[in-house]
Amino acid sequence: MHHHPIRTAVFDIDGTLAMMDKTSGLYTALPGAIDAVTACRDAGMNIMAYTNGTFFPPAHYYPRLADAGFVFEPDHILTPAVVAAHHLKETGHRRIMALGSEGTTVPLLEAGLEVLPPAAGQGSVDAVLLGWTRDFGLRELEALVDAVWNGALPYTMSDAPYFAGAKGRILGVSGAVGAMIAQTTEAVPVVLGKPSILGMEMIAELTGRPSTETVVIGDDPSLEIRMARKAGAYAIGVTTGLYDKHAFLRVASDERAHLVLDTLEDLRSQPWLEQPWLNASKGARQ
Repeated sequence: MHHHPIRTAVFDIDGTLAMMDKTSGLYTALPGAIDAVTACRDAGMNIMAYTNGTFFPPAHYYPRLADAGFVFEPDHILTPAVVAAHHLKETGHRRIMALGSEGTTVPLLEAGLEVLPPAAGQGSVDAVLLGWTRDFGLRELEALVDAVWNGALPYTMSDAPYFAGAKGRILGVSGAVGAMIAQTTEAVPVVLGKPSILGMEMIAELTGRPSTETVVIGDDPSLEIRMARKAGAYAIGVTTGLYDKHAFLRVASDERAHLVLDTLEDLRSQPWLEQPWLNASKGARQ
């Protein structure tokens, strides 16, 4: 069992808090999700959202989620592109050939990296980075593969096969293109989004609280839950996305969710939410 007090709650977005309509880009809250976020906030936790999608840059998520009933503080919505920008900069990469829409490119540019489109004639690049996009074809693939053949390191936001959407599955483009790069170059792209713990490290830095004092709530046993367990966090699965209870329980015990809920409607009644230490310290502060 997880014995640390919980000071930070990290919610996945697609399939956990809300569902996005692919055509309109609008979100609808899932049952109990708004109340679940409120319950964690009432318990004095830092509230973070960490999506594995790079559909939008972080700034675009705030109003769309607010319309669906979720208000997040600035810098409290994380995408793999934010994590990627942080990591690439830290590891000394400068020129990045990026496949993806502004969901991918904006965080890189904001971090001061040089971002090049996947096209011929870009000169030498340090890394190629794959994000979600509708627009790619053979020309882009050739440019990416050429860059890797010429020494660029391949990275991907995600290798998840798909995401939960309002009308079924949204294909995971970066993983599919990554597989094409691996097939042609034998270089397997490094995943920077979930289940890598790079995002958890950034969240710990931002909140000043270690991952061991964090609860992670998500709908994908191979992404959020695996990341949470690797980071030493408390892991809660919900079956409102693409996976049923069995999918969560079939996982090896050291990567398995500590708790699986049918919906977030069940969250408020959880014993870990009642934190006597918190009420005591609140009283002392007043």
